Amino acid sequence: MRAAYQYRLRLTKTQVIQLEKWLEMLRYQYNYLLADRFSWYEQNRCSINACPLVC
Repeated sequence: MRAAYQYRLRLTKTQVIQLEKWLEMLRYQYNYLLADRFSWYEQNRCSINACPLVC
């Protein structure tokens, strides 16, 4: 029994270039937001998921 399907993309050169640009933008955005999260943690020193007792 097959648990999942696999698909193969056959992209043209222009599609490959566009896809690489998108992936690069997403990587930059992920790294930027990750750095922002680390800096927030360094400033506040508490868990992001924790609910503060004082508002």
